[in-house]
Amino acid sequence: MFDLADKGQENLRREWYSPIGEYVLLFSNLEFELSSWIHLLSDSRALRDVASTLKFSPKLDLLPGLIDEYQVSLETKEKWKREWQQAKPLANTRNLICHNPPIDHFSLSLGDQGKVSLGPRMIEVHALKKPIGEPGSGLALDDLKQKTDSLRQLLIRLDLMHTEEIVRYG
Repeated sequence: MFDLADKGQENLRREWYSPIGEYVLLFSNLEFELSSWIHLLSDSRALRDVASTLKFSPKLDLLPGLIDEYQVSLETKEKWKREWQQAKPLANTRNLICHNPPIDHFSLSLGDQGKVSLGPRMIEVHALKKPIGEPGSGLALDDLKQKTDSLRQLLIRLDLMHTEEIVRYG
């Protein structure tokens, strides 16, 4: 974890805080978009009320069935499903960055002879429940920025499709 009292790490903290904050804000927009889609696709107030109490992944699991029942072309249904399928892995990133601080550590590797060697220092958001180096255990800043760009582009596409459907539906 960054030393919050160390003024020398202030630039390093700023370098991380902005992308983390941007991802979290974009993800909150994705959650809002999901609720908006459920409202669009379902006339059932009871279903919408129950969906509003669900966390992101269970709420997302409702969407394919709602899309299947909605009166729109099969081609459009498949397009919507493809786009929304990209949302589930984004929740893993949100959970990782919201529940684990960026940490400064050495990379570890296991050599041919079973010897552990230390690699260069790295800073990443690291899932504390997983060993360092295990796939999915860490997220480097460049990866976070790429995931943020992907999330932003997905939001743009989902919002555009949602708006097109509202206009089409009347």
